[in-house]
Amino acid sequence: MQHLSSARRLTAAVTAVLAVTTGALVGSPGAMAAPQAPATLSAAPAATADAPLAAVPASAYLVSAGPSGFLTRTLTVNGAEHRWTSYADGATQLLPARGVEYFGSEMADLVVRRNETQSTYWFQNMAGDSGGISTGLSYGDPRHRPYGIVGRKLVMGYLNDQDVLDVVVLMQHPNASSSTSVRVTEIPGNARVTRVTGTSVPDLALVTYRIDSQYHLAALNLTTGKFVERRTATPGQTVPSASLTAGHWAWTERSAGGTLQLATSPRGPEQPVVTTPLGQGTDAQSTHLTGDWTLTSQTGGGTALTPSPLHALTARHVTSGETVRLLDHVSSTALHPDGSLLVRGGTTDRGEGFYRIATGEDGRPTATLITGIGVPTAVGLAAHTVPPVVDLDRSDPVPLSWTLTRSNASTTITLRHVRTGKTTQTSGERMDHFRLDWPGTLGIDVAPNGDYVWEVVAKPLNGIGPDLRKTGTFKVVRKAALHDYDDNGTPDLLALDASGRLWKDEVRTDWSNTYWSTGRKLAGTGWGIYNRIENVGNIAGASAADLVARDASGVLWLYLGKGDGTFASRVRLGAGWNAYDKLTGGSDLNSDGKADMLATDTTGGLWLYKGTGNWSAPFAPRVRIGTGFGIYNQLTATGDLGGTVSGDLLARDTSGVLWFYPGNGSGGFAPRVRLGAGWGAFTHLVGLGDANRDGRNDLYAYGPGGSYVYPGTGNATAPFGPRMTSTIHPATTTPFNPVV
Repeated sequence: MQHLSSARRLTAAVTAVLAVTTGALVGSPGAMAAPQAPATLSAAPAATADAPLAAVPASAYLVSAGPSGFLTRTLTVNGAEHRWTSYADGATQLLPARGVEYFGSEMADLVVRRNETQSTYWFQNMAGDSGGISTGLSYGDPRHRPYGIVGRKLVMGYLNDQDVLDVVVLMQHPNASSSTSVRVTEIPGNARVTRVTGTSVPDLALVTYRIDSQYHLAALNLTTGKFVERRTATPGQTVPSASLTAGHWAWTERSAGGTLQLATSPRGPEQPVVTTPLGQGTDAQSTHLTGDWTLTSQTGGGTALTPSPLHALTARHVTSGETVRLLDHVSSTALHPDGSLLVRGGTTDRGEGFYRIATGEDGRPTATLITGIGVPTAVGLAAHTVPPVVDLDRSDPVPLSWTLTRSNASTTITLRHVRTGKTTQTSGERMDHFRLDWPGTLGIDVAPNGDYVWEVVAKPLNGIGPDLRKTGTFKVVRKAALHDYDDNGTPDLLALDASGRLWKDEVRTDWSNTYWSTGRKLAGTGWGIYNRIENVGNIAGASAADLVARDASGVLWLYLGKGDGTFASRVRLGAGWNAYDKLTGGSDLNSDGKADMLATDTTGGLWLYKGTGNWSAPFAPRVRIGTGFGIYNQLTATGDLGGTVSGDLLARDTSGVLWFYPGNGSGGFAPRVRLGAGWGAFTHLVGLGDANRDGRNDLYAYGPGGSYVYPGTGNATAPFGPRMTSTIHPATTTPFNPVV
């Protein structure tokens, strides 16, 4: 009795409270007052677009389809956006979203909306010749649930006080001034309706419901509210999706273990059900009938994280079992009134978009692209920010980024130095944007200057499409460094052992301010024939530093740096260089951008050899620029040490006092500045260049007691900070000689 009483209350409420309105749209649903009983005719709110026509977003989800267009929903940070798109010209109308809930009306050019605070459903005709007419349909009890909207017929569920279900079909005909409601009495009170969908058969809906764990399917006449035919699913199986045509039934069944099967049956009483195993899958299934073919797909394949053969939209002939692969994946579907299927999905050859699935003249199904969205189905590279030239003197780290067309991929990005083959890699999964703040390293090595190749390899996690492989190039540049022999911007030190082998140490430092070597490497043999080896900076126009070496007969030889820590074959510069007792080079003393060399003779004269930048004749004729330099036993060109643009000079006298000669930028020096005593403890003072990457040149000091680094300050009156520990050349009874 309670169930019947509830049904009578609902029927009465629908009859008394139902509000049906027609008229031009004005205002917004949000401005309406809640309907009161008895209802009267009133103007419907406006549904004009609040944005210009726009393309359908790539993430749009199909809601419904009518004869002239389709409705999509897109989730944004501000909520959901709904668009109506016309088949004819692709025009897209963005619908108002101010507190409005939208539904799709299957099989019609209708968009149904409801204000979140009201009880009226507004049916808006989106066809071009509708004249903007909208009709409203209200319900009279808040304990309702909309199960589906087919054409102008709203299927509502109602739970009474005993949690027993009544299903009411509310029908509204175009431009009518009254409406009727029909109760569906054939669904038992203990049933739970799971879906109500439209079909290609006029005035027929497909209802899926369950009683306990048993699923049932029924063909519902929307005019009479009666079931015209039913089917029962296999016991113990759920029914994720179903379809109905004038000739056939089709539905998918899933067992508790996840196994899926397709069930098909001809229409009519006592017709057999044929099942076809599909494999492991989820309830995210799409099942449709078109002609004599069933269309099945596990939706969401485009964003899936694992491969599945069920992702593809596959057509199966209902009698022969022949299969046709139509799309690589499906994200959403909508039934067209003519029985074809509108699909948001994609293929690796045609890309993402909206496809129409229909049978052709030969009776076989085909997929026709209606509207592409400009996005590939296979994972692609959408954009990258890798500059053609990376200046590591200006930016460290360097922001590099790559953006994929989708995130469900396993991605590896490799940077490779072309000359050396050294690489660095970064990897990640489930990311569509990769940002690499590259510190200019390749593993533990500092990245050399020169040409690079970047490569992006992305493997689709869903197994759809081939692996993405994209490459590009860039060049790393830096200013030539004083003691950089391997062209990576980091200072190197050369040391000669007693057997004539020349060794290279790359100097590094860290947060502890300790200076260390990345590993001693052999730079060459046979160097014991020379009594003087000096770094002269970059005098040949390349990026690596060069050496000069003087043999016992006084001949000076040039060794051009190859940029890999080794040197090219020697070039004879000339004889008579044994007239000099000291040589030093690397500083640009006359501000012409070329490294120069200094030499002192036995009389104390200081001579300048200006660099030419020509490797075959690297020095201009000498110019005398000073006298009295015989008091010094060590000269060291340091580059810019005092904070100016010109090169500077350090000189140590025989008493161990260190003097600073600031360069004047025109090939000479300003008056000397006394830096302090005690420097006689070192056998070698080397203008190291910028070892700690603070933009200022540093000094390396080596002696029997070990080695130290004096960081530069850029202050001419106090050019060095407190000395720092170095482990590059420790104290030893067999000292290295020389250190350059």
